[in-house]
Amino acid sequence: MMIFCVLILVLSFMSVGVVRADALPNLKPALSEVETVSKQLYVIWRDGKYGFIDSTGKEIIKAVYDGAGSEYVHAQSVYVIDRSKGIQVYYDANGNELFECQINQCSYLSEGMAVYEQKIMQSDGTYVKRYGYVNDKGQQVVEPVFHRASHFKEGLARVNMGKAGGYIDKNGAQVIPLRFSSTTDFSEGLAVVQLTVRGKYAYIDKSGKVVIPARFAYAGPFSDGAAVVNVNGKYGYIDRMGKYILTPQFTAAQPFSEGLAFVERNGKSFYIDKQGNKKILNLTAGGRFVDGLAPASTGQKYGFINKTGKFVVKADLEWADSFVGDLAWVYVKLNETPQGTDGYIEGYMNKQGELIWTGVRN
Repeated sequence: MMIFCVLILVLSFMSVGVVRADALPNLKPALSEVETVSKQLYVIWRDGKYGFIDSTGKEIIKAVYDGAGSEYVHAQSVYVIDRSKGIQVYYDANGNELFECQINQCSYLSEGMAVYEQKIMQSDGTYVKRYGYVNDKGQQVVEPVFHRASHFKEGLARVNMGKAGGYIDKNGAQVIPLRFSSTTDFSEGLAVVQLTVRGKYAYIDKSGKVVIPARFAYAGPFSDGAAVVNVNGKYGYIDRMGKYILTPQFTAAQPFSEGLAFVERNGKSFYIDKQGNKKILNLTAGGRFVDGLAPASTGQKYGFINKTGKFVVKADLEWADSFVGDLAWVYVKLNETPQGTDGYIEGYMNKQGELIWTGVRN
């Protein structure tokens, strides 16, 4: 079976777990002002405990915690879980503590904001979940009034009251009215929405105006100036005006990155440019290009190719993700199987093909 990764449009909201049913979460303010950072942290584990390293493999947050969280497996702000104290402790990429929150009551930080959950007592004595936001100092900046809430992207966050969705800014002001049956995050200034339940997908701008009418069975986020859409079971690409860059003709399609996209047509998969020209052939799997490198496979093993299709990191990995910052997430098959494993380990690889860190999940 051909291995192929297809972008899935996520229309659901993220929510955080319930921990208690009384007042605001116990938010501890930051110890001090922290400098703006641009480096990434990457989650690691050791003997059932979690921490974070930087791109050199240096342990910035020691792997002594019961759990860890971040926007992705790699991020500029993260949290660790201390079950003995019942808290999540948030850190920046330099290892500076930001604030604390009770376990599962706050989500990860995105654009300096985190969703938090509170149980609110109603007039009949029952409790309901409501969601608000705290900043990266642990301060409540948006009251918990929303039925559902997602993370900030490009300065706006998706929120729901009942079944109706819209968008707020970081002050909690309603920027786009609650009038959509489903919403997605903004990407390159546009977001995918449904105007009616089970309706077709449209694109709106940050004023809430529908700029590309609802005519797609699937619509993905904009990336590299283009978006994947589906019409009548086939995938194609549109520009920000809604005009086809490439008409629907593919059985699967990934977003463009650095001018190239991995697609499948007539049982063959390959990279194309925005004119539809085949650029890299004879692949069974491919991923997003970052700094000129993308994970790819010609069979069972993965490596990293450059934009000419040459493998610059040998295809001897079991699996590989695209680079984020300086490192990429990979799976490696070991010659000797460590006790308690199936012979595979996970880790991070740099752009020279060097494993910076590996670990075995317990």
